[in-house]
Amino acid sequence: MKRLFSSFLFLFGLMVYLVLLGNRSGSPTGRTGAPGETTCGTSGCHNTTPNTGSATINLTLNEAQTAYQLGEMHKIAIAIAGAQAAERNGFEIVALDAQDNTIGEWILTGNDKQEKSGSGRNYITQTTDGSAQTTWEIDWKAPEIDAGAITFYLAVVDANNNGGRTGDDVYTSSLSVEAEIASTLKNINSLERSNIYPNPVGQHLNLELDLSTPTYLTGTIRNGIGQSIIQLFQGDIVAGTIVKSIALPQNLTKGYYFLELRNSGGGIKSIPFVKK
Repeated sequence: MKRLFSSFLFLFGLMVYLVLLGNRSGSPTGRTGAPGETTCGTSGCHNTTPNTGSATINLTLNEAQTAYQLGEMHKIAIAIAGAQAAERNGFEIVALDAQDNTIGEWILTGNDKQEKSGSGRNYITQTTDGSAQTTWEIDWKAPEIDAGAITFYLAVVDANNNGGRTGDDVYTSSLSVEAEIASTLKNINSLERSNIYPNPVGQHLNLELDLSTPTYLTGTIRNGIGQSIIQLFQGDIVAGTIVKSIALPQNLTKGYYFLELRNSGGGIKSIPFVKK
């Protein structure tokens, strides 16, 4: 009986060791916290409630870029700040479109990451070598056509390296981006809500702007045949609805003009007005 009990303890310990070793060499698929998924904290691997630890994680695309370029390579950066043990950490990430389908292509370099597939989704997780670090970089190639909003779902394990399942922390994060062309169109379309009053104008005009995002804006007066007369202003404009009062040049004669607005996203709008 004693030998049977000892054999049981050995097998149990071996099973725990293999599970822990397996997690160190990469997470099982479906642990990012994406729609329909759990995390390694809630699935029983590390026995912890996600996002309750004291560390912080950071997930960026091309150093805080907010849009993806069609068919281009992008750098995904993951980092843990304030990790419990720098030599025992892990992550899993997946990229999904608005229908929660895998999107884009992962390109692997180095020996600290690996790709796994499960339930029709493609994941990147750490290797054994990659568990001994707190930062990872992954190349991701965007689709060739505009796929709308794409969301990266990330789960990170901050292990305390005690050899067990207790005391570890798990964190989740997500990052949503749109195609660069969509972001540009939003900037262009935001100028459509611009207006001048009163019209005709005297020595001052009021420019009403309704911007969804902050932008760098330039305002230029052009005559009826498109020639530039004077640049009235340029600079950063905050998001929201604002009214900008602008003094016109004293030598601006009576006539028909355009106020041309150009923003940093490539948007252009010409608003006609009459100088009385």
